[in-house]
Amino acid sequence: MGSPQGMLDRMEAAGHADRPTQAVCPACGELVNAGALEVFHGVSRYGCVGCDLHFWHPVAMPDAAWYETAYQGRDRTAMPLEPGHLFFLADPKAPRYGRLLDLGCGTGNFLAAARDAGFDVTGVEFDPSAARFAREHYGLRSVFAERPEDFRAAHPKEQFDVVTFFEVLEHQEHPRQFLSVAKDCLAAEGFLALSVPNRERWQKGVETLDYPPNHLTRWSPRSLRTFLERNGFEILSMRQEPLGIRRAAGVLSMGLRTGLATRVAGERPPTFADLAEMGPDEMQRAMKRLSEHRGHRLAGWLAHWKNLAMTPLAALLLPYLCLRGYTGLYLYCLARQRNPLSRGAA
Repeated sequence: MGSPQGMLDRMEAAGHADRPTQAVCPACGELVNAGALEVFHGVSRYGCVGCDLHFWHPVAMPDAAWYETAYQGRDRTAMPLEPGHLFFLADPKAPRYGRLLDLGCGTGNFLAAARDAGFDVTGVEFDPSAARFAREHYGLRSVFAERPEDFRAAHPKEQFDVVTFFEVLEHQEHPRQFLSVAKDCLAAEGFLALSVPNRERWQKGVETLDYPPNHLTRWSPRSLRTFLERNGFEILSMRQEPLGIRRAAGVLSMGLRTGLATRVAGERPPTFADLAEMGPDEMQRAMKRLSEHRGHRLAGWLAHWKNLAMTPLAALLLPYLCLRGYTGLYLYCLARQRNPLSRGAA
């Protein structure tokens, strides 16, 4: 894994030029010969014709210190379960007990829920602050602050009935290697459960969290299915989060740009790409200024109330939007590792 500076060095080495012949799909390995779909801070987004994945090139996954700074504050209070967590816990095709390994377990909210549901749980989390919160707040003893490949190297004989990773795959620079580690941790015919942001969700405008160095890939139902099936998994269930009033109100608010928040703040808040270009100390100062600056706090308050003001309109339009096939943010999938022996016998 590279640091943000390493990502910038690689971008510089590539000359920031649109060179499609250098873009290789990180999911299927196919060379992309089409031009870039988008350019953002010197990196380009490509679409793979072979597997339908969208990916950024050239990029590198940030280090643990970057995540600890960029996501600071999430270890101060318990967070609600995300839709992917709830989908898994309610999925009739998912197992109800067994050994469960959650890669990228964050602050441990899902691990605690899975433990309470009857699973024997273990977690791996890149951000040491989040891992510490999981251990201290939820009493989760088996949470390791390290990379998945380092965990596997230290526990080569550990086998799990279920491996999960919710909102993690899109952060990976090398998704095939990441999936290989997850697969290696699975017992024979074990289950895999995950969620990613749905590329086909309804949205308007730029969602900065969905850009490098935070998100390095964008997944659709087709690309996720193809990726898992090509790597030895059978899809048991796949669910696109339905569009809800809250998400609809947020998208409508995003589409109605007034510029008021920026004027109130007096400056544009830094994006994740801006933070990637900063050194560790500068990044920490920028995050502190963002949390303490009165203008930014007021701008955040105005954005919140703007979203709330869109709620009645969102409720009115929701049946029409759902009829048109618009979906919410998350894409959930449950898969099972195919038995190579039974497959060969067939």
